Amino acid sequence: MDFDQFVYALLPSLLLFFAVSLGANTLERFVRNYARNKFEIDRLALEAEAVRARMAELGGQYSQLNEEKAGLELKLQERQSAYGEALAKEIELNDPNNKVVYEIGVPRPRRSGWYVKVIGPEMHEMFSGPASLVSPFLGRRAARLIIWGKEDEEMARLRAKKVFGALSEILVLRRFDGKIRLSDA
Repeated sequence: MDFDQFVYALLPSLLLFFAVSLGANTLERFVRNYARNKFEIDRLALEAEAVRARMAELGGQYSQLNEEKAGLELKLQERQSAYGEALAKEIELNDPNNKVVYEIGVPRPRRSGWYVKVIGPEMHEMFSGPASLVSPFLGRRAARLIIWGKEDEEMARLRAKKVFGALSEILVLRRFDGKIRLSDA
């Protein structure tokens, strides 16, 4: 086989290859236009883009609502803790054991006593018993007591010193008329 015969044999194949490559672009455009018209691809793409934009907008609103929810939960928690504290205070005030006071001395007819509220060390019996209350100072508690049979001068000196025993400090010192006020609790 000569070279001329070889070229003549391949020529139809080459012509067909060039014809297909030239027509491929036209065929691609035809298929694309047909699909766009038949399946409305442009409209679907616009709708998908609108849905993406709406989802982004809803995501922003969702995060804003989550922030508001966190703020409201914090306020709710604060109010619940305040309510719990008030309820605990009410239970503490209604507790009959909380109304107990220590008495020092013996009551005498026609003689009044002295009401004293003192803060002192927890380890002392007076500050660890049922008459004691919690105190804001670490390791110390408050105690309420009635002192009977002490003269006014002695109590005046005690009031001036503001100290009741070792490591103790007087908060309230007044005449006792037989009633403990709620404000003294």
